[in-house]
Amino acid sequence: MGKRIPRHAKILELVRRRTVSSQQELAHLLRREGFRATQSTLSRDIREIGLVKARGRYRLPSEMSRIPEEMSLRRTIRDLVVKSAASGNIVMLKTPPGNAHSLGVVLDAAQWPEVLGSVAGDDTVFLLLRNLRVGRKVMSRIRGHLA
Repeated sequence: MGKRIPRHAKILELVRRRTVSSQQELAHLLRREGFRATQSTLSRDIREIGLVKARGRYRLPSEMSRIPEEMSLRRTIRDLVVKSAASGNIVMLKTPPGNAHSLGVVLDAAQWPEVLGSVAGDDTVFLLLRNLRVGRKVMSRIRGHLA
């Protein structure tokens, strides 16, 4: 835990200062600064810090709020959703590997009244819906953003 906080601070500094577009690039930059981190450590750090990968680079959540919300939502869904399906009160959204967190952050920020919350893995986001009746409405909204 002693190395984590300084590493988080350095990650934030690097992301603020320059364009960082991959975990591999971030690991390289950290090594140049004297920090060693495995891919799994970087994944955890990125999640804990709340970095979002958008437009091909890591960004701070505060930067995401500057993008008009609906435009960001539409673009993110169009760019990241490769497959979607609903079952009962759950919607599943597949993304390319490593992009589920970014999609989950943007969907959470949208605060759709039909959605109680989301869970994001590496390439899948699950949305827990308020009830069984709203699945079609949410899927329709998602498909509308894909068009």
